[in-house]
Amino acid sequence: MRPFLPVLLGAAALLLAACGSYAPPAPTRSALEESQTSVALEARPTLAPLNSEAATTASPRPAPPDLAELLQLRPDDPRALGDPNAPVLIVEFTDFECPFCQQFVRDTRPMIIDQFVETGLVRFVVRDFPLTDIHPSAPLAAAAAHCAAGQGQFWPMYERLFASHRVEWGGVPKRDRDVFIEFAGDLGLDNPTFVACLDDPATQEAISAEQAAAARLGINSTPNFLVNGQLLRGALPFRVFEDLIQQETGAR
Repeated sequence: MRPFLPVLLGAAALLLAACGSYAPPAPTRSALEESQTSVALEARPTLAPLNSEAATTASPRPAPPDLAELLQLRPDDPRALGDPNAPVLIVEFTDFECPFCQQFVRDTRPMIIDQFVETGLVRFVVRDFPLTDIHPSAPLAAAAAHCAAGQGQFWPMYERLFASHRVEWGGVPKRDRDVFIEFAGDLGLDNPTFVACLDDPATQEAISAEQAAAARLGINSTPNFLVNGQLLRGALPFRVFEDLIQQETGAR
């Protein structure tokens, strides 16, 4: 049975890369990364993809109408980075209490931003998918990010929430509410406006509606991603995103 031990260890690793019911591959820099990349790119479920033939034109590259409508995508989205007409659209579905989302933000997202968003190839958008059954403070954290977005400070709040989870907050909504208000103050947000937004039932209703829309697209755990309508699950290594982006843009 000894020859099967590496296989069993590899299979175990593949079960530990996402929060929720789905268990996608774990990030790695080993030879397993190549196998993960191949599997992810060959077996990914898809929605209607964007028209890659338009990648080299100067005309706008809108998302498919159903996706744009469901996720309320718009050029001035405060939860988006990059050129609205970029040839590749990545939508991240996240939970601020999910350790694998935190891992993606720490290890993979900076490379996507540096190599593809800042070079005009990718539009990167965030949408919420708080897993309330296992992360009790996730909905409130999502609300904090929404309310920061309303004051033009979504990305600083996004970074702060992930950087401080399990250090300054996590799992106790009543306590964590005060922490999020403190974060807002640190970011220079208007405190009364932020608190009113945080406590407004409409904020949680918007998050719930966003989560329901994501579920209609097949999102079932975090982090999940749509890359030009193609669904990837888990805190996958950068190579998976790199290969798919290059495939979509014809760049090698």
